[in-house]
Amino acid sequence: MRSSGLKLTPQRLAIVRELAADPTHPTAQELFERLRPTLPTMSFATVYNTLDALASAGLCVALSLSPGASRFDPNMEAHHHAVCDRCGLVRDVPCEPSELSAQRPDEIAPAPLTAAPGFEVRAVERIYRGLCAACAKGRQGDESAQAAAREAGRSEENSRLRPAGARGARRPERG
Repeated sequence: MRSSGLKLTPQRLAIVRELAADPTHPTAQELFERLRPTLPTMSFATVYNTLDALASAGLCVALSLSPGASRFDPNMEAHHHAVCDRCGLVRDVPCEPSELSAQRPDEIAPAPLTAAPGFEVRAVERIYRGLCAACAKGRQGDESAQAAAREAGRSEENSRLRPAGARGARRPERG
């Protein structure tokens, strides 16, 4: 953050830590609600403005993958996304090795964009739409399915990121 010219504050550090620890691409509102118990004086505007500053600095990406609020992705490596049609869960999908070897966007772009002459391609992304594991199992109610899917996603990600027996900072309880 410092090398990008962003001032380090306790609120910004908490937002960055929470975003980096969450593989589900949270919204500004979700981050605000999670951080409110530990930072009760922090406003929603602080969370949103921090995420906007991080995106402007190239430290995260704001995504509009489905109707509703933007989701924020701290993964700046080339990847695609899987989006659950029912609960809205978003997960990263690795690129194929052949996609990573491309040096320029036009090398990975589909056939020439005949419908948009002169359009300059900046990036090519794939969005896989379907049902996450929790929704596919037939959980009822979007809100409970979303909560279960997000928790399952965090558990899966944490088990891959932390060595066995390692302890991480406890996340505030959400209600």
